[in-house]
Amino acid sequence: MGRSLFSILAAAVTVGGMFVVVCGARLVVRLAGPRARLVSAACLLAYGAVLVVRPSPWPIIDAAVLIGSVGGVLLLERGLRTPGSVAAFLVVAAVVDVVSISGGLSRVLIDRYVDGTSSLLLYLTLVVPIGGRAVPIVGIGDLFVGGAAATALLRLGLRPLAVMGAISTGLLVALAYGLWRGGAAALPFIAVAVLLLVWRHGKARDGAGGGPP
Repeated sequence: MGRSLFSILAAAVTVGGMFVVVCGARLVVRLAGPRARLVSAACLLAYGAVLVVRPSPWPIIDAAVLIGSVGGVLLLERGLRTPGSVAAFLVVAAVVDVVSISGGLSRVLIDRYVDGTSSLLLYLTLVVPIGGRAVPIVGIGDLFVGGAAATALLRLGLRPLAVMGAISTGLLVALAYGLWRGGAAALPFIAVAVLLLVWRHGKARDGAGGGPP
């Protein structure tokens, strides 16, 4: 597969995965209401079982990562009560992501996957089959952290197009940079995009409230 085609496929998987996670979490909240935490626990347990068993078919891996991401979103998003808290949450997550990808757990998992000594990375990412093998595209951490931020912002009344546009832009810029550099932490890019969105939302709200009575 050519580089351009792979880039398009990776972009579609990344943005599509985030869309599925956010829509899934919002659907669970709408249908389950107070029982959403129980659904979250069930999703995380199901994902944990896949981590233990480690089945090889890639559709099962992707389904498990999406289910686990929805569980993570349901666990986190209710604690984000203002746009400012969403932005602060993403900044902290971005710092952790940079440390992890630079020399922490993420770097260890990537190096072991590249060396062929561990396949755990595959079960922590959405994957696509290329040339007869599963190739990791976007990590579950990016999906559930970004998904929690998006779900919280939507609950707080920000426009869906603006929210999903910001999250998708952050992911796509991170993907482009990662393809160029051979890997990159995605959450800093998402954090910057959401910070700009929250800043613009605050300015618009202040402007609307500052007019004549």
